[in-house]
Amino acid sequence: MSEEHLKKIRKCVENQNLWRGNKTINLIASENVISQTAKSLSYSDFAHRYAEGLVYHREYQGQRFHDEIEQIAIDSVKKLFNCKFADVRCPAATTANIAIYYGLCNYGDKIFTLSVPNGAHISMRKFGGAGLRGLKIFDIPFDYDKYNVDMDLFGNLILGIKPDIITLGASVFLFPHPIAEIKEICQDIGTIIHYDGSHVLGLIAGGEFQDPLLEGADVLMASTHKTFPGPQGAIICTNNEALFHNIEKGIFPGTVSNHHLHRLPPLAIVCEEMNRFGKKYAKQIIKNAKAFATELDRKGFKVLGKKLGYTESHQILVDLSEFGRGLKNAELLEKADIITNKNLIHGDDVDLASDPSGIRLGVQEMTHLGMKEPEFKIVAEFFKRIIIDSETPDKIKREVNELRSKFLNINYSFDELGVLND
Repeated sequence: MSEEHLKKIRKCVENQNLWRGNKTINLIASENVISQTAKSLSYSDFAHRYAEGLVYHREYQGQRFHDEIEQIAIDSVKKLFNCKFADVRCPAATTANIAIYYGLCNYGDKIFTLSVPNGAHISMRKFGGAGLRGLKIFDIPFDYDKYNVDMDLFGNLILGIKPDIITLGASVFLFPHPIAEIKEICQDIGTIIHYDGSHVLGLIAGGEFQDPLLEGADVLMASTHKTFPGPQGAIICTNNEALFHNIEKGIFPGTVSNHHLHRLPPLAIVCEEMNRFGKKYAKQIIKNAKAFATELDRKGFKVLGKKLGYTESHQILVDLSEFGRGLKNAELLEKADIITNKNLIHGDDVDLASDPSGIRLGVQEMTHLGMKEPEFKIVAEFFKRIIIDSETPDKIKREVNELRSKFLNINYSFDELGVLND
C-alpha cells in the first residue's frame, strides 16, 4: 500500500469520527453509540481469534479466556431478559433470523410475516432469510387505523393455514404486537411464535415496550445495537430447551462459523449498564419520540399513528408524499447534517423502495447522548425550515452543529460513574 493510500484511509476514519460522531444529529432508527466504558473493551486480541462451537466445547484450543467472557455475556443476557437459555454468537440479526429458520423449520414450511411496506425486515421475506430456507410465506394482515396486526382477520387465517412459524416484530415498529392473542389462537396447532425485537430490544430491557417471552413468544431474537446501545451483533433468547438446541444447530454448524469474539466483552458491559440505567433510558426514549412526533405534527407534517399517540417506541414514521417524497427530503436533511432514512409506508409498492413516500426517524441515539424533549422540538423546527419552508440547508447546518456540540457524552452508562478509570 502506498503512503498516499494510507493517508486517505486514515483521513476517512478521522472524518467519519468528526462528522457522524460529533457534528450530526443522527435519527437513523437502527443505530446507536456505545459508552466509552464498553468501547474501551471493543477491540482486543479476541478480534484475531476463532471459537467455533459452544462454551467449553470448542473446535480450537486456546479458548479459556474467551469461554469465560462468552459465559459472562450469556449469563448477563439471561438475567436481563429473564430467560432460561440465550445465545450470543450471531454477528447480525439477519444471520440470527436465518439461523432460527434453519434450526426450527423445514423446506416448504408455512410462515406468516408482515409485508415490507407494513414493517417487515427483508430477512423475513422471500428475497431474504425466509426465502433462502424455502419457506412458504403468507402476509400478516395489517390494520392501518391501529397501525398494527389486524387480529379480526389474522385469527381466521391462522386457523385456516396452520402455519409452522409466525414471525412478529418489524423494522417499522411503532406499537407492541398482540403476542398473547396470537399465542392463544396457536395453542392447539403447534405454531412457533418468533419475535424479532431488533428495534425495540432496549425498550424491552427497560420494561417500557412489551415482554415478548412473558406474553407468549417462543423465541426472542434481536440486534444489540439499536435501542439496545451495544456492539453490532444479535442475541437469541428462549425458555424452551428443545427449541434452543435446534437453534444452536442452526447457528453452528448451520449459519455461523467464527462469531466475532471481540463483540462479547462490550456486550456484557452494556447488559449491566441496561440493568442499572435501562428503565430511565427507555422512558426517556419514548418521551422524546412522542414529543418529537407531536411537534412535527404541529409544524405541518403528516405523522402516522396520530390517533394512537403517534408511537410507543423510539420510532416515528412520516408521510412526505406532499413534500416531494422520502429520498429528496432525506438528502436535503443530510445537507444540514441531520441523518435519516427514506422508508416505505402503507400504499407504497415494494418497487418504490428506492424513492418511497415516507421517512423513518429514531430518537434512541440522540437520547443516549442526553437530548430531551426541548431539543427534539428544536429539531422539529429544523425539519420545517428545510422541508416546508425550503430554507438553505447550509444555513441550518451551522445551527445543527451548534446544538450537537452540546451533546457529545454518553448518558445512562457507566461513563457517568467513572468506571473506565477504576
